[in-house]
Amino acid sequence: MHDPELGNLILNALTDDAIEFKKDRLDILFQDFVACAVLGEKHYGLSQPPLGTGITERAVTLGLYASALDMDDVDWQVLTHPGSIIWPIAASIGVEKKLSLEEVYEAASYGYRAGATIANFFGTPHRSKWHVTSTSGAFAATSTAAIALGLTKQQHINALHICAMNIGGSPQAGFERKGAPQTNRAAAISLGVASAHAVLIGAPHVEDIWNGPRGLYEMFSIEGSTTQILNGVDTAELRLIDTNGFAHSAVTAASKLYLALKEKVDSITVVLPSSVQGILDASRGGAWWNSAYAVAALWESGDPTNLQSASHFLSLTKLEFEDMPIGAGKVRVETSTGTHEEYVVRAPEEISWREIKWGKAGITSAADSYRRCSSFPLAALR
Repeated sequence: MHDPELGNLILNALTDDAIEFKKDRLDILFQDFVACAVLGEKHYGLSQPPLGTGITERAVTLGLYASALDMDDVDWQVLTHPGSIIWPIAASIGVEKKLSLEEVYEAASYGYRAGATIANFFGTPHRSKWHVTSTSGAFAATSTAAIALGLTKQQHINALHICAMNIGGSPQAGFERKGAPQTNRAAAISLGVASAHAVLIGAPHVEDIWNGPRGLYEMFSIEGSTTQILNGVDTAELRLIDTNGFAHSAVTAASKLYLALKEKVDSITVVLPSSVQGILDASRGGAWWNSAYAVAALWESGDPTNLQSASHFLSLTKLEFEDMPIGAGKVRVETSTGTHEEYVVRAPEEISWREIKWGKAGITSAADSYRRCSSFPLAALR
């Protein structure tokens, strides 16, 4: 039986004015978002987005671009991708309303806090049936828009209620491994902006969003066992390695072994968490989703940011799964001198890797990155 007040307590806490402002980390997360968007724009190959450049259209376009290469930020604590939902709204409203970069960061901070807290509150049962980046992301989008647009605390809560009655997002998008979660993010962005806009014009909202057979608890399999407030900024991590995020720790482990071993390799075993076996069995999605390929390519290039060819080592590499934390990875190498193994719980944000990614997008500063968001194509303002 769920406590009907827990959800309301969380929404009240999330709309509180007091929030810790972590400028240094937000600088990094924001610039990485713009790097992802610039590279995603190149991937799509459009000189101009097909729709207009109002707040919603700009935000949706930025969200699609930022997630196009599957290198937007990740929160391993709650298993979401918050930045490609939060930053498009904060930046788009900022451009329209001529907000300072600090005001954009404040809105984003609320978004990160809302997204991480709601994802944590919704819990594992919800995550097993719904795409939590979409559902918690819609709350994150709404909070971001509410702060950027200057809503009052009560208007902010009302906007979250409107959002709550419209959330969704099937995890099937991710299981097909064809990039469809990009549009899940875009839908969350649209809903967040629409929810805040609806409140501004005085649209009605549902008061009891949690209870009964049509409430959030039952419809969305919400665990609802904690009222912990997470700031979301501390746990958001960059993705800098040239493969899917679940394989980053394994590639990091392989890189350590590659640098340490100066001998012929007889075999390579990549070990990933059992919890991701269903989506990382290499049956679909091509090389990006084949973690054995990624490690074999690392052994060929020696560079985690360049995993384009695995022709020399793929036949020597096999994939296994065992119980370990999600996001962790292990690599075991057999040589004539014996077995060599490395285990990594979380891939680091190596500055050299970040510089390569940002360099490809021409990222030089947070201020320049913000200017980029004011015009399409994003690479034009240099």
